[in-house]
Amino acid sequence: MVSPSTNISVSQNRGYLLPAANSGRRINERAMFDDRIHAGQRLAAGLQEYVGSPDTVALSLSRGGAVVGSVIAEHLDIPHFYYMVRPIPCATMPRLSLGSVAGDGSVRVDNLVAKSLGIVCDATAEATGSAALMQAVEAVDVQLQAEQGSFWRAPPCAGDLQGKTLLVVDDGMEAGDTVREAILHLRHCYRPRRIVVVVPVCLADLRWQLRRRHAVCVVDIVSPLFVGSIARWYACGVVASEAEQALLARLFVGPASAISGFDFD
Repeated sequence: MVSPSTNISVSQNRGYLLPAANSGRRINERAMFDDRIHAGQRLAAGLQEYVGSPDTVALSLSRGGAVVGSVIAEHLDIPHFYYMVRPIPCATMPRLSLGSVAGDGSVRVDNLVAKSLGIVCDATAEATGSAALMQAVEAVDVQLQAEQGSFWRAPPCAGDLQGKTLLVVDDGMEAGDTVREAILHLRHCYRPRRIVVVVPVCLADLRWQLRRRHAVCVVDIVSPLFVGSIARWYACGVVASEAEQALLARLFVGPASAISGFDFD
């Protein structure tokens, strides 16, 4: 079993399974991946130690990540959940996070930040600033539930996450705000045994930060000094290939128009 601080790259692994033929138009002929299904298959080849593990769960942070995560979960025969995490914005400083809300309804409040702004976190709304904080949490939660509810599977419960090895999956990472919020949230709310960040493309500096500052293992395929648009690493760009559209239609419930022509933007 890998240690939390270990970094793994599977870029040299040529034993991965080839995806089904991608009938979508190739926008970027020099892209590293045909599509996100292809990327998921390559990542799965480097995660064989988790095959059939009853204590391992895959959590996807976005729709693009859901495609990658579902392929990985199928190859490893482990549960897969769509797990959205969003920051709680400060009314006076929107870029400042007061904590986070997840699609399962769990909430994490950063007490140090809240206290520095004069917000007293208390069970009663009468506490200083608590009512405003609750309103902010509810606003984020409403936005999350609309998207979270479209996934075919209900969000995980505490028993699905506590003490487990969590594979946190996305289709690419550059700034890393979402994955950092997810790591802090999962550790605060569920105390997992281990968190492994699994992503096809991860900015080199972000990978270093995740390993050193957050003590997580990172499994990637490529870690460039510059990432740019995540879409440029995929042959079809932001447009979902026909294979991806078919998979998205199975993963997400909704009108066909929401899936047909869907783009990863």
